[in-house]
Amino acid sequence: MPQLETDYLIIGAGASGLAFADTLLDEAPDAHITLVDRHGKPGGHWNDAYSFVNLHQPSAFYGVNSLPLGANRKDTVGANAGFYELASGPEVAGYFNTVMNQRLLPSGRVAYHPMSDWQGGVDDAGGRIVSILSGAETAVTVRRKVVNAAYASPRVPSTHKPKFTLADGVRLVPPNALVQLWHSPAPRPTQFVIVGAGKTAMDVGVWLLNSGAPAEAIQWVMPRDSWLINRATTQPGMEFFHQSIGGQAAQFPV
Repeated sequence: MPQLETDYLIIGAGASGLAFADTLLDEAPDAHITLVDRHGKPGGHWNDAYSFVNLHQPSAFYGVNSLPLGANRKDTVGANAGFYELASGPEVAGYFNTVMNQRLLPSGRVAYHPMSDWQGGVDDAGGRIVSILSGAETAVTVRRKVVNAAYASPRVPSTHKPKFTLADGVRLVPPNALVQLWHSPAPRPTQFVIVGAGKTAMDVGVWLLNSGAPAEAIQWVMPRDSWLINRATTQPGMEFFHQSIGGQAAQFPV
């Protein structure tokens, strides 16, 4: 069995894992880093996201320290007009691919194992990297720390089964499948029921309306209220200083 040694083994090559590795390169200049991820590309759940997903926060607030996401420009059309850009899903996925291939791997101190699973605990000094495709195993000795950057990974509809049953005649599709409805031989849907009160549900509602679904054909099941922040209070530019700082101050009790 092949063997390797590393200082930090990071489980997950999503936003958290890549940001941690990016910071380690600067803060621990003698450390070797190994990233293990089940996806075929860096970016974590962005690989599984629906095609019309966007950030709900300015691009400047997302990504890794060494490489800005976006061009620091303001949108001029759409619901975000006048505010700083919101990266699309493909833009975020491409950005993380750039982080890996132009920042982390060229350092010579990062090893990346996609389509692989970590067989070992977070408190162990060693374990095995197992290829999902071939089953080939590599023994690993971790000199400093195993970091589980996938601990708080979100559950997305395209990769998890719902926790409810469906009545006869009800068709269930994850948001990813909505844009492919025209491929389906099934009859065109006339009613839509969105289940969930989070970001994904909001994106689905907006997409349906923008794509021509009549408002009266959409129903929304909200298990709980959503907690929302006015986007005007989360802008990075100095011209939004009073809104941003004022928005934070307004959340404190008088």
